[in-house]
Amino acid sequence: MTYNQIFIGRNGVRAGVHIVAWLLYGCFLYVANVLTKPNATIRQVLFYLVPFCLTFYLSIYCLKLYSKKGIIWSIASFFIVFIVMSGIGYLYTYIVLPFWGIIVYSSTQFEAFLQEAMLGYFKYFSFALLYFYVQVSFKKDRSLRILQEEKFKLEMQKSQNELENAQLKQQELKAQQEKLQYEYAFLRAQINPHFLHNTLNMLFSEALNYSPELAENILRLSSIMRYSLESVEYDSGKVMIEKELEHLQTLIDINNLRFDKTKNILYKVKGVVKGQMVPPLAFITIVENAFKYGDLKDPAYPLRIEVELKDKEVFFFCSNKKKANTMQFSSFNIGISNLTRRLDAAFKDKYQMNAINEKEFYNFELKIKN
Repeated sequence: MTYNQIFIGRNGVRAGVHIVAWLLYGCFLYVANVLTKPNATIRQVLFYLVPFCLTFYLSIYCLKLYSKKGIIWSIASFFIVFIVMSGIGYLYTYIVLPFWGIIVYSSTQFEAFLQEAMLGYFKYFSFALLYFYVQVSFKKDRSLRILQEEKFKLEMQKSQNELENAQLKQQELKAQQEKLQYEYAFLRAQINPHFLHNTLNMLFSEALNYSPELAENILRLSSIMRYSLESVEYDSGKVMIEKELEHLQTLIDINNLRFDKTKNILYKVKGVVKGQMVPPLAFITIVENAFKYGDLKDPAYPLRIEVELKDKEVFFFCSNKKKANTMQFSSFNIGISNLTRRLDAAFKDKYQMNAINEKEFYNFELKIKN
């Protein structure tokens, strides 16, 4: 329902109430006149009442019109309505009513007409004044009530906002506490890896005196270890693609040495490095598990590692044949879950990851937009 429909509906109800009130008042006057004038008719009473009805509504109109201009104009409205209605009442009483066969005052009863007109005007102007100020009072009360309701709603909304802010602060504090706990747990977990990294560096120094090749491989292992430790220190959760590719190559070299190049590996990088970013250890996690759980001895099905670099986009693909009777491995699932969380943190809604675990083959695809 529109505002105009509501407005028309309210005015219609109000007009109906006024009509019923005037009819009841006319009936009351008719009964009062019958007691003193038995020959009076309801028609005469209603026609007699018409100018006073006009006086009532014209007085209300003038009061509304001049009330905003001050008390002087409000008093002036009294005399303005009296002058206008006196003229209308005279024409109505001596011209209109006789036309309908109703004689209220003859030409010799002008003084009686004037007296009745003045008394009637005072009475109905008083009715209009009372009605006007009662209506104004009701409007003020309604406006005050609406204002209080709006104030109450605002206070409730303010309280709700304060409660939500308090909840957000509590959640933020909880998140900070959890972060501190994770950092503390990580620091404790770092003790042994750091010790191992330092030990590898010492062994590298010692191995240089006996076998440069052995020392070089120890250095590669130390590099991988250092990169793993440094990966948790990147606040953005991103590293340059060349750093990830550098250590991916190191991982492949270590495994070639470990298995005496008996593994079949097809590794290629396409495109140009242009500042692309990836999560640290993103590729290494997948390739390491391929070495661990893949059957890479069949030349027909080598470990395929493909990296395609485009402008602000990285595509990584890894495919391997699975070892016979290899059960689902939980460590790889943990690695995938961890990689997913890091991708969500650093590349929210900017990556696509697809892992296809078939009976004999495992395929992994990752596309990241920078």
